[in-house]
Amino acid sequence: MVTAMPRRFIFAILLLVALLISPVMGNNITITAEPLGGSLNPIIGGQSDYTVDVSMLQRNAIQRISIDVPTGTHLDYTVWYGNGSTLTGHMIYNPAPGMCGLSPLCQYSEVSIGSSTASHNYVGIQEMGRIDIIGYGRDETVPAAPVRVFIIYDSTGGLHIPGDAMAFEPVPSGVIYKFHISSNKPITGGGYYTNTKDNVEAASNKSLLDVINDWLTLINQIKDGVIQIFWFFYEGFFFFWDNIFLILILYITITGAIAANQSKDIFQAIGKFFRYQQKLIEFFLGYIDKVTSLIAKFWK
Repeated sequence: MVTAMPRRFIFAILLLVALLISPVMGNNITITAEPLGGSLNPIIGGQSDYTVDVSMLQRNAIQRISIDVPTGTHLDYTVWYGNGSTLTGHMIYNPAPGMCGLSPLCQYSEVSIGSSTASHNYVGIQEMGRIDIIGYGRDETVPAAPVRVFIIYDSTGGLHIPGDAMAFEPVPSGVIYKFHISSNKPITGGGYYTNTKDNVEAASNKSLLDVINDWLTLINQIKDGVIQIFWFFYEGFFFFWDNIFLILILYITITGAIAANQSKDIFQAIGKFFRYQQKLIEFFLGYIDKVTSLIAKFWK
């Protein structure tokens, strides 16, 4: 018999997997990756007319907008991208019409962007609202020639009907740098992520597989670099010990010549010569001490 806790845990895992995968499946649209290191800027609750423009902030762009929409909301929005181009859309979240609407658990969600609209009914305890997300995607209908798109999807509805939860508009170039929302009810929260324009532009054209490949390439480059550094010191170490007698002879000869050149008489030259050799012995003793300490530390 499965206890309540494992069942809840399993359900939570399945819910998370559905949330991550379902919106990606709709209409052959894949959600593109986002650049690392983006800044999250929260939308303070209670906003019914709100504008954000990040283009003046070190040429930043917006990589994603998340809006927590309360029940009974009709929200219109505009996004600016490229060199002043705009796209408009809306978000609607109401009790479902018809027989389904007789239940307080039956909700109707509608999202649109440009000429594309997606809507669906679904069952769930959603009276506190749900999150709509505006971002970037790729139309993979022709895998060899994917088309970049702007997308909007209901992240909650995406758990139920992924194809109907996402609207999209082809936008081959340009990234979002400004948005405005106007709502009949104050929105309860949300936020937008920003990054540099170049980072957002690059990421908006990459699939998740592209990003994984980039990371694997970077890891391989780091690995190769570490191996080269290791072999440099490894070979240098053994070159030193393989040729230790030659190096000692060269050191003694050179220090003897320096001592003789910098001294006024033979006794002063001998004194300097032996001080040079003392420094060499101190170097070796210090080196041996460091190595033995290191070995002892690892041995413990």
